[in-house]
Amino acid sequence: MSVHDLTEVQLERQQLALLAMIGTQQAADPDGQWPMWDWVEHRAKSFGIADPRGVLDSLPRIGASGSVGLSYGFTTAVPRLLREDIRITLTVAAAWALDEARYVLGEPFLQVLHHMIALWQNAPRSPNEVTQVSLTSEDLQLAFPQMEPGIIRLVPGSFFNEPFMSGSYGKAPDGSWRMDVPRHVMFYEHATDLRGYVSETCRQVHRVLQQADRDFTGGEPAPVPSPDAVLHLNASRVALLMWLWHQKQQRGPGEPMPNVMDVLLDDGLSVDQGVRFTEGEIDRASEYLEHHGLIKGGGTLDQMAGPVLAEITPIGEDCVEGYSGDVSAYIRRRDNGPVTFHIATNNGNIAANSTGVTQNAAAQAAFDPAQILAVVRLIRQLTPALTPEAGEQQALLAQTSELQTAAEAPAPDRVAVRRITDGVLSTIRSFTHSPDVQRLALEAVEQGIQNP
Repeated sequence: MSVHDLTEVQLERQQLALLAMIGTQQAADPDGQWPMWDWVEHRAKSFGIADPRGVLDSLPRIGASGSVGLSYGFTTAVPRLLREDIRITLTVAAAWALDEARYVLGEPFLQVLHHMIALWQNAPRSPNEVTQVSLTSEDLQLAFPQMEPGIIRLVPGSFFNEPFMSGSYGKAPDGSWRMDVPRHVMFYEHATDLRGYVSETCRQVHRVLQQADRDFTGGEPAPVPSPDAVLHLNASRVALLMWLWHQKQQRGPGEPMPNVMDVLLDDGLSVDQGVRFTEGEIDRASEYLEHHGLIKGGGTLDQMAGPVLAEITPIGEDCVEGYSGDVSAYIRRRDNGPVTFHIATNNGNIAANSTGVTQNAAAQAAFDPAQILAVVRLIRQLTPALTPEAGEQQALLAQTSELQTAAEAPAPDRVAVRRITDGVLSTIRSFTHSPDVQRLALEAVEQGIQNP
């Protein structure tokens, strides 16, 4: 079963059971050996899996579907070539799918991976020699004294089973080892969790196979349609914004921002007018969306114009949910266009740039601290989109904190609140990064705080 990203598939019960059976046996083995297929097949049948080989064959894989060519799946086994004496090995992708494998396989792998990244980054370079970096079991134990020796003993094998980590290594009779640190570890500089690692591996497999196709055809790509340039440009922005909206719905608390280039793995969003977007087009879309405050970046690379790691902002969510992701229409909207602010706990009445909304007369006449606090929360949400300068962001956030303190006082001082509000307005007016977001922020403050 061929897919684009192993983190996006939902494994069936028998598939999970087969993987768990393999992983549990390896964890219980005194030497950490993976079980042979003969044992796995017999064991699986005893637990009611009538066709273990068929279940193994049904596990999703990235890349080449035959017995030859680069691919990546939840195991290293190729069912068509499977013999009874072949040992069935799980990959790190299986640790993403199985909670039982995260402790013994996934988490240690990530710790070692980022240790290797640091070694590669900090290794001395010579203009006359190719850089060689290596890691030993002794060095790893010193770096991670809490890591169990049994897990450290299995590190080289875990890396050898990954498509871009299989550098050479050697083991001594006492179990100690030395392994090369491959330069490909730098693919994973921003992969801070299992999902990020597995997704990046899938993306790199696709990249290598696409390059192989180009090499096979002598660098002459097959003829492709010529899309309308303007429509294609806008479509790339819409695709990235919609994809980031979906990613936000799926991400759990504390998970890192997604890599914007992973939108290219989504066939439903990465193709327009019969042509797949290029990395350059997605980069320019990322830059455009960040400039207009629809996304915010969490990491960049020198050669990219826009953020490589990003997430959608409340303004971007408004574009998706109110304008079906039509970025151009959202940017061109006029003062009579509806705008929705997403404020989780707003008990006040804020209707910036909205039609069909009537401010409560009593709230306008009365001093309402809850409404002021709602405005404070909104401005804090908008701050990253208002200005990319850290100093300017801190200045505005300091003013909003001052306004919050004034509003939360037992007996709020109307004059002080008005003075601080005027300061907030003055600061927002001084920003020039995103005029559209600036206008929304000013309207929110002016309409949300009714002359206290």
